[in-house]
Amino acid sequence: MKLVFRVSPTQRLIIVEEAVERMLKFRQVHWWQPEAGGVLLGRHLLDSDDLVVDEVTTPQSADRRSRFGFFRSSQHSELARRGWETQGCKLAYLGLWHTHPQSVPYPSGVDRNDWTNAVVKDSFDGNRLFFPIVGIDRICVWSKVRDGEIEELTEMGK
Repeated sequence: MKLVFRVSPTQRLIIVEEAVERMLKFRQVHWWQPEAGGVLLGRHLLDSDDLVVDEVTTPQSADRRSRFGFFRSSQHSELARRGWETQGCKLAYLGLWHTHPQSVPYPSGVDRNDWTNAVVKDSFDGNRLFFPIVGIDRICVWSKVRDGEIEELTEMGK
């Protein structure tokens, strides 16, 4: 199942089924499962304002993972760069995802600081990045504009 979120009156974030399924494999259903995460990769559609997440990186060997924490290693950046090169420079960096051991996830202060740092320090096209958190029963998505607040997106069709 793909997920579609309303970004603005004229823009949607579409996460394709394969990307959703890859993230869901790392849900923290059991007490012993650590947080996981990665990078969102996709494209800006030319005929609309919509963005599509086609791929996500998954946990790498150099990541630091615990029940309530996740540190993304530079291996994700290397995977994103390689994907960008093999896709003819058309694969865009759209944001960061991770898991939480909550039914309906909510960002921590650490998450919010990480997202603000990503928007300030990372290179990306457009004016915002997206930050899905994969909970046990639901995926929720937040967005941060370069000079704006962090806002939760509304899933369309719900």
